[in-house]
Amino acid sequence: MADTVVFSDSYVWTFLCQLAILFGAMLVGNVIRTRVPFIKKLYMPSALLGGLLVLLLKLIPAVNGYIDSVTMQIIAYHCLGLGFAAMALKTMKNKKSVSTTKIVESGAIMASSYLIQAVVGLVISVAAYFIGRYFYAAGLILPMGFGQSTGSALSWGSNFETSYGFTGGASYGLAVAAIGFIVGSIVGVAYMNIASKKGKVVRRRGVHVVDEPEEVDTNEIPNSESIDKLSIQLCFIAIAYILSYGFMTLLSLSGISAISDLAWGLNFMWALLFGFIMKLILSKLNKKGIVKRHYVNNNLMDRVSGFMFDLMIVSGVVAIDFEDVYTNLPLLIVTCVVGTIVTFIYVKVATQYTYKGYALESFLTNFGTVTGTVSTGMILLREIDPTYSTPAASNIVLQNIPSIALLAPLLLTMGFAASSLTNTLIMFGVYLVLFVAYNIFLFRRKIFKKRYLGKPEEDWTENKKQE
Repeated sequence: MADTVVFSDSYVWTFLCQLAILFGAMLVGNVIRTRVPFIKKLYMPSALLGGLLVLLLKLIPAVNGYIDSVTMQIIAYHCLGLGFAAMALKTMKNKKSVSTTKIVESGAIMASSYLIQAVVGLVISVAAYFIGRYFYAAGLILPMGFGQSTGSALSWGSNFETSYGFTGGASYGLAVAAIGFIVGSIVGVAYMNIASKKGKVVRRRGVHVVDEPEEVDTNEIPNSESIDKLSIQLCFIAIAYILSYGFMTLLSLSGISAISDLAWGLNFMWALLFGFIMKLILSKLNKKGIVKRHYVNNNLMDRVSGFMFDLMIVSGVVAIDFEDVYTNLPLLIVTCVVGTIVTFIYVKVATQYTYKGYALESFLTNFGTVTGTVSTGMILLREIDPTYSTPAASNIVLQNIPSIALLAPLLLTMGFAASSLTNTLIMFGVYLVLFVAYNIFLFRRKIFKKRYLGKPEEDWTENKKQE
């Protein structure tokens, strides 16, 4: 006789209760964001507000007992990979023409922002190691929390904690990511208000915004047949993620610690990779007529990735352990304050030099992205460029390909850098050299006093006036 299914299993209900807490937090956060004028002006994500509210409630012992931090960390980790898989499966439709050179330069700014965060973070953490015996490679969490996301900061923080003795590493990473969101929102809005008072902010095409209707693909599957269109999208995402899991498992079988760290610490990158591979396969099958219909829907993929990232943010904030944060509080404060200042200065200088005629729009998108997420940058951009009439929005999307390639040396050496103080110092030198090299390329015209080969760079604003 088959075993009886136990519907009252406590673990299953505990997990569902954790999800209920997260969903409730997001709803409450959305109410706060839309109803409280001061909060509304900060453009902070509703998920972040909800997560911070639950985090404060965790100070009450009776409430803290109902929250499972381990489950919250698991949710944040996997939502990151699932969200990236959904993004990779989307079909790219570029609405604005952006030069290849400008895309590469945008990627160089993004990669350089990560690298300067890593360099500054390591200077602070190595100094703190000798002063107060803090973990010497803790500074590497700064670009993961600010530049990457909650999931990346959690993944590497946990890795440093379990493999290299970084006490409280997981909560440290989550705290850095949460602070990054706050920095991106508050500092970005503050700078935008200052620029507005100085007359530097000019709305491009009016205040009222009407979203452009989505192009209808006549060859796409209908909303519901024998299987719902959303179900199809979830199937593709699940397949991409399970393929990435298989790949990570194969890498971990090598028995080499550095490769294993690389495997599980970059789950989002492997999900992105296999999402791209699946997209290419579907495209080839469509062109050869083997698959007659288009199964991937960009709008639904956007909704799924948005949901995953919202859930990642709120669960990552709720998973923070106060005791672990207290252990590394001085290091956390110094790293985030100095990291914010350096990031602000670098992004401001780089965008003013690179983007003629839309430097402020580019600063807001880049600063919001390298402290929070792309969504943070796009929210700030939309406030002064509601219709995305400048190339800033296209740049921030298209730069992902070159930025990933330029960031590979950092992402692929995180585990090696943390394995010993000597390796940390070696990689500090490597990151510094890469930062200098990328910026020699970025500022090459000024350094070598040469213009582009061919047509020189033009002011985007002047071009628009002539049109």
